[in-house]
Formats: sequence, structure tokens, C-alpha cells
Amino acid sequence: MRSCLYKPFCLVLAGVLLLSPVGWWGASVAKAAPSVEPSPSVSDTALSAGSVNNNKTIGTYGFEQGNSEGWKPRGTYTQIASVSEAAYGGTHSLKATARTAAWNGAELDVKPLLQPDVEYEISGYVKLDGNSAVSNVIKLTVEQQPTGGATAWKTVAQTETMDTSWIKLQGKYTFTGGMDALKLYVESSNPAQAYYVDEVQIRQVSETPTEPTHGIVSGFEDGTAQGWVSRMGAETVQVSNADARTGSYSLLTTGRQKAYAGPKLDVTATVQKGNRYTVSAWVKLAPGEQPAKVRLSVQRDHQGESAYETVVGDTATTTGGWMHLSGTYTLTNDADTISMYLETTEGTSSFYMDDFELSLVPPLAIEKDIPSLHGLYQGQFSIGTAIEAFQTEGAYGELVQKHFNSVVAGNAMKPISLQPSEGQFHWEEADQIVQFARQHGLEIRFHTLVWHNQTGDWMFKDKDGKPMTPTAENKKLLLDRLETHIRAVAARYKNVITDWDVVNEVIDPDQPDGIRRSKWYQITGTDYIEKSFRVTREAAGPNARLFINDYNTHEPKKRDFLYNLVRDLLAKGVPIDGVGHQSHIRLQFPAIDEIEQSIEKFASLGLDNQITELDMGLYSNDTDRYETIPEAMLIRQAHRYRALFDMFSRQQEHISNVTIWGTDDGNTWLSTFPIARLDKPLLFDERLKAKYAYWALVDPSKVPPLPAGSNE
Repeated sequence: MRSCLYKPFCLVLAGVLLLSPVGWWGASVAKAAPSVEPSPSVSDTALSAGSVNNNKTIGTYGFEQGNSEGWKPRGTYTQIASVSEAAYGGTHSLKATARTAAWNGAELDVKPLLQPDVEYEISGYVKLDGNSAVSNVIKLTVEQQPTGGATAWKTVAQTETMDTSWIKLQGKYTFTGGMDALKLYVESSNPAQAYYVDEVQIRQVSETPTEPTHGIVSGFEDGTAQGWVSRMGAETVQVSNADARTGSYSLLTTGRQKAYAGPKLDVTATVQKGNRYTVSAWVKLAPGEQPAKVRLSVQRDHQGESAYETVVGDTATTTGGWMHLSGTYTLTNDADTISMYLETTEGTSSFYMDDFELSLVPPLAIEKDIPSLHGLYQGQFSIGTAIEAFQTEGAYGELVQKHFNSVVAGNAMKPISLQPSEGQFHWEEADQIVQFARQHGLEIRFHTLVWHNQTGDWMFKDKDGKPMTPTAENKKLLLDRLETHIRAVAARYKNVITDWDVVNEVIDPDQPDGIRRSKWYQITGTDYIEKSFRVTREAAGPNARLFINDYNTHEPKKRDFLYNLVRDLLAKGVPIDGVGHQSHIRLQFPAIDEIEQSIEKFASLGLDNQITELDMGLYSNDTDRYETIPEAMLIRQAHRYRALFDMFSRQQEHISNVTIWGTDDGNTWLSTFPIARLDKPLLFDERLKAKYAYWALVDPSKVPPLPAGSNE
């Protein structure tokens, strides 16, 4: 339950990675207090939100609630407890017993509370539990674990005592640089001596630095909501001491009236366009609630329009334990305001949230002294990758230039991205990708002109703004809108983009005729498919290569439905030049020979084949998740990538392009689909470093042998 903001260099978090927008502390990077004043005011379950100023009390620990208030035993056998047998103030103190070394005793994690280059005054009262025959040296000490450095111990204050009177320890403390851990503890030179500690106080006594903030941590231990507010206004968002993952407090949201209602934090001042952040939060349903799925989302507002993005997908949550929501987020669009919020898939369950952390990922750098990937396949087929506009710059841009000679827009050229409302075209991001590709001599694939997903709702509304029904009038209106969209796009990129995904995912093998019952089909039948290709040929010109694109084309039933559709369209003179095989495959399936058979089958029609969205998920089902991917899986992935590309090389006569769906593991759609989980499906890791999968293609000798039991 930590709460604070980080500086750029204070990014390594003990236990959890996060992302970094500024929050309630503004430009300050101080971490918030571990606990509010200890006495009666914290007994209420819900605490109202408040603000914290500089030169403030960061934490006060009086142990009046009968618990340790976040203090932990230091030492294998040490025990601590809030007791009423002695107290400096109030009726309780914290007693440390069963110590076996001088440094054993009571310990508090203060990393969430303190920030670099700020001076603190730390004080407290200590009392021995009995007279001592020898003098005891009592110290307040901070254990420091610098990021990338050696552990050090810094004495804040010390004194000597032999009797049972209360003595005060008080001193100043500051540190510089990033820290992986900071622990405040009380030690005594006599390890056999138990002691009491009471009225510990940490105060900030210098101004907070004003450099830009690169991280946020919300743990609510200061008793405030730390900038979190009600998203819709009707729900109640309050700090609560009824439950907590760490410390004593969490944030409780009740009275939700919509699934998208929940706690919200404005992160505008922290999240910068093009930067990548890690985000982490822990959630738990309130007592009495039925299981629900919670997700963490972003709202971007720009020029009066709002857009929504899922950072961590639907995560099953119950009253039985804390669930971890963890993901990454990159701001790729302009935004006037940005907020992060928690919501549920459905229902209005009350829930707790704790230990929210947001952290800027350090700058990326590519490996410049390794072979170019596309150079390996020169003369066979081009090697592409899916990018967003922000990846045309910096390290991402360098990675693309080095390893790929073809690009496709992951999202920027989809229908809703280009024409979110009728007649209103947004070209900026698509143009940025095209300009980048032309500047560096890269081929461009267009994805996609027509799709049942990510198409504006307006496309399927009649002239009165109501959902279309299958009438002749609506069919004409829809096909006219289709033509208008295609001609506008093709006119802009004619002779610049050569390969076009004209229609995407039209096959549904569960239908008797194999055609997906999309809104396109419901209104126009299959006429929209034919018209899309004919209009694109007219608008994009004779040199454009036109593709029909789909997933699971290796499955015999789906493959045959697609084959029959394409064969029949070709017989009618519809201009189709090739088939795009998305190839979102997994570590265990499909068999590579099934993919090869599909390529050969469509080649028999005289068509080109392109592998348009290749990635290799590591899971065999839609429910498992790993916190850390086992190395054995990455080795198996590498060997399977090698076998797959060996097949592509065999089929080079029939394949003109292989496109990897993403630059790196930090930018993969599989982090949220089919569920929120860690997956590493690509050739480069999230730090843009070459994985075993890359080396399997470039130099297999650098890949360990297959683990025992593997049969690739």
C-alpha cells in the first residue's frame, strides 16, 4: 500500500514493475506516507481524501490500533507485537523480542515513503524491557540497497542506556540516487535485550525537488485517496482500513452504477507520448460480492473526443484474495488529458484496490552489431513488421530499419482509425508510417480496407441514424459508403503502397457456406467482397497487389471454404492477387506441414501467398499464465521458429512476404488476448534484445538444444 512518485532514475521497484504518470503530488516525486497519525482518527473504516504539503509529517507510528502498522520483524527468530504493558504516549507500543543479533529488532520498509535528495527528520522513543548490567547502544539505522550497488547501513541517531526509562532518538537522513530497498530499523548492541519502541515519526524538512516526475505509486498509507477520484461521480471512492494487501489501507470503491464506473487517476502530467510504462495494481472484491472480472483501462481525451484502451484485460477476481493486474502501456496518440481507471466487464461489484504502481521504462537501445534479419532472406521474400506511428522514431525506428524491409500499420490504417465518423478522415498516423517507410526504402502493406471489427458504427446505420436492416436501400447505402472509403484511401496512397489487405476475416467455418455473418454480409450478402476488390483495383491501379486475409488458414475446413470462395471470385474476374495467412500460431500447434499444405493449395490457383501477422504464443490454452516465462519454453519457441522459416524458404517461390506481428515482446496484442497475461511471442524481447528465436534464424549454434521431451 505504498504511495509516492518516482524520479527517472528511481525505477527499479522491489517486487513489482510499474509505469509512470504524475498524480496528486504534481511535479513532486516524493513517496507518500506509510501511515497516518496513529491515534483514534484512523479507526473509521472509510477516510476522506486530503492533500499533503511539503515540510510535512510523512508517517507517525504509535501502535494504538493494536497492530504493528507495517513494521516487520528483522531477524529469523525476532518477534514483534503491539503491547499495552508499556507506552510513551497513548496506551500501546511495539515490543521486539527473541532477538539473536544486535541488528535484529523492528523494521519498517520506508522505500515507498522517501525520495532522493530530500532531507528527513526521523525520531522515536525506545525503552529496554528491563535493567541491563552493561550499557546498551541503541540506534535508528537505515539499510540502503542502491540500484546496481552494494548494500550500506546509515546511522540516523544513537544513544546509550542501561535502565528502563524512555529515551528519544532523533536525527536527519537523506539519500541520493535510485534505491532498490530502504529499511528503517531499531537495533541494540545487546542481542539478548528486548525493547519497546513508540511514537516513531518521519518528517520531511526540506523542499521537494521539482524535476519532472516519471512514476506514481499509490498505497494509501497516508490515509488519503492520493488523487484517485470517482470516474462517473455517483460511485464512492474512499480509503479503507477494512482490508489491505500491504500496510493498513487500501482504496475501496462502492455504489457503482455502471460496469465502467470506478476509481480514476489523472496521469496527464506523467505519461508522455512515445514513452513506454509498466502498470501494476492489486484488486480484491469486497465481502459478499460474487466473482467478477476486473480490468485496468486508459481514457484519452483529445479535442473533445474520447478514446479508450485496455492496459490489463479482464482478470477473474473474488473476495478470497488479491489479484495482480500487470501490463504495459505506450501512449501512441496525441492527448489533452489521460486517466487510468479500474472497471469490471459487467456488473457493479464493490472492490478494493491497493499498491498501484506506474513506472517509466528506461530508454531502449538496439543491438547494432548483430546481423540484419531481412538480409538473411534477401532474394527469397521480404521481412516485415507491424508498427505504430510512435515506432518510426528512436530505438524502435532503428530496430525496424536494421531488421525489416517491409512494414504494416498495426492499427493506424484500419477503417475506424482512418474514418472514425463519416467523412472525417484522420491521416496523421498513417501518413507518419508511410513517410518513414518511403524515407528508408521500406515496402508497405496496407491493413485493412474492409473488416467486420474496428469499423465505425456509423458505417452500418441507415440514413436516419438507426441500425441497418437488410433492405435494398440500405444495401446500396452501405456499398456506396464502402466505395467512398476505399477510393479516398487508395487515392492518398496509390503507387506508394503496393500490397493491400482488401478484405479481412470473411470466413467462418461454422456456417454452412463458410461465410462470416458480419454486418457486411447481413446487409449485402457477399457482394461487398466482390465490390471491395473491383473498386480497389480501379482506385489503386494495375500495379497494386490485392489480398484476401484471414486467420487459421491452416485448418482444412476453413482453408477449403476460403479456397472455394477465392476460386469462385477469380472465375468471375474479381481481381485477387494473393492470400494473406495471418499465422497467429502457438508453441504447440498447428503442425508446420498444415501451414505448408495451405500455401501450396492457394499457389495452385496461381496466387501469391504472404504471411501477414506472424507470432508464436507460448501457451497451449486460454487460461494459463506465467509471472516469469520458463527458459525451456523460449528454447522450444526458437527451434519452432527455425523449422517454420525453413519451410518458408522451401516455399519461397510461392511466398513474397513474411510479416512479424509486432517489433518486440513489449508490443504484442497477446499481452491482453485471450486474457491478460505475460506472453513473449516475437523475435526480440521487450528491451529490443535478440531472443533465442532470432538466433535460431541467424545462428542456430547460439540456441541451446531442445529440452528433454520436446519433439520439434
